[in-house]
Amino acid sequence: MITLRNITLAYGTRTLATQIYAAFGAGELCALIGRNGAGKSTLLHTIIAAESPREGEILLDGRNAASLAPDELARTIAFVGTQRIRIANLDCEDVVAIGRAPYTNWIGRMQSLDRDMVAEALRTVGMEQFAHRAIDTLSDGECQRIMIARALVQQTPNIILDEPTAFLDIPTRFEICALLSRLAHKEGKCILFSTHDIDAALPVCDSVAVIAGGSLHKYTADEVREQHIIDDLFMR
Repeated sequence: MITLRNITLAYGTRTLATQIYAAFGAGELCALIGRNGAGKSTLLHTIIAAESPREGEILLDGRNAASLAPDELARTIAFVGTQRIRIANLDCEDVVAIGRAPYTNWIGRMQSLDRDMVAEALRTVGMEQFAHRAIDTLSDGECQRIMIARALVQQTPNIILDEPTAFLDIPTRFEICALLSRLAHKEGKCILFSTHDIDAALPVCDSVAVIAGGSLHKYTADEVREQHIIDDLFMR
């Protein structure tokens, strides 16, 4: 569970949003939407403690994110950013295995349990046949699935994704959103992701968080459909 209490977001000297209160629960898939520059990425980086809020606190499963040691944080929340790993000759299996770092010993030696979890994560995202393929030979959609698998092997209850469908073709955007929905609803993950792909996200999301005008408001997916919130946000 992710809880935001009286958060003020800032980028440099510019205040992006104030008095943010919101909670995202286990088994919930929430899309974060807003215009460019509204503060979506800043909010996500603040939640994973990569940036600090100007005011307020973030609780991850009831614990203040700012107080967690790096290894504790890595066991509590996983992050999938917009960058793709494109290192030549690096197998997909090895990329996913990076997610086991919070659990392996100080030299990073993989045990049989770690290898089993890597294989299971690849199966979960439908990429088991790519385990020994080089990551730089994959399409953007395939690479994104590998990044999600890497987040899964961290075994965190919470997953944050920044624009996971960016630069993907239309069918793959829907496939990625459907995958996130399965992870939230079948595995009980709390998943929050920023997106501009409303058409792909809205049918599978439980809720939508809208950041606009210096505030954040959270709605159910049904409320977004019925109240024309998307039209008000992007078409005025």
